Amino acid sequence: MRIAVKIAYDGSRFHGFAMQPDRRTVEGEIISTLVKSGIIEGRKESKFQYASRTDRGVNALGNVISFNSRGNFLRVMERMNDIWVVGYAEVEESFNPRHSIAKTYRYYLYNKGYDVENMEKAMKLFIGEHDFSSFARLDSRNPVRRIYSASMEEKGEMLIFNFRGKSFLWNQVRKMMGAIMMVGERKINVEDIKFALKFKKPINFPPAPPENLTLVDVEYEGVKFIHVTPIKLMEKAFFFMDALQIQRNA
Repeated sequence: MRIAVKIAYDGSRFHGFAMQPDRRTVEGEIISTLVKSGIIEGRKESKFQYASRTDRGVNALGNVISFNSRGNFLRVMERMNDIWVVGYAEVEESFNPRHSIAKTYRYYLYNKGYDVENMEKAMKLFIGEHDFSSFARLDSRNPVRRIYSASMEEKGEMLIFNFRGKSFLWNQVRKMMGAIMMVGERKINVEDIKFALKFKKPINFPPAPPENLTLVDVEYEGVKFIHVTPIKLMEKAFFFMDALQIQRNA
């Protein structure tokens, strides 16, 4: 039986998502737990796959993994530390969690006197289809991506940025936020963002810190998850943790 599992995790507890020798990672922790309990034989044998390989420090409220299960995976995974099952669904054998229809990321920022009005203007420029060469760590992939929506919310002394898109490049959200923060600090202006999106010559915008970033959700056509942990409860818990972390770093 092939299963898709929506998971949340505290990124500060891991050296990123992907397996690394002698490092505690999200993928390594899950596979080790499932193998020891007999739920899967191994990574390759179970066709273990994931939606997003988050960097070290990045949190998740709704990353998705998938594997062929041989037993009660839920009972086993609910005992894990720093990783929580949000929901699960039985899926087709051909299901690959990378083939999503949308991903949503959220970035938390402590307001240190930023120019919030121009930050919001800069953020809105990212909506639509653009060449994001200046806003990603480039590899062999096509740098053109589509952002469906971008919004900003003020919650007390916190600024909350949400980005929803079909897919994202490596470090794309962090570099977009790095540029938005530079606008907020009055180091660059909104026109500089327009220029960087219009011309393909890459501009080196520094990535914003990973600890403030959360992968909120990954969406699929026709997959209905049975929710185990109320998502609103998880959101409140992560908001509280991120607020404390951001204030410590401010």
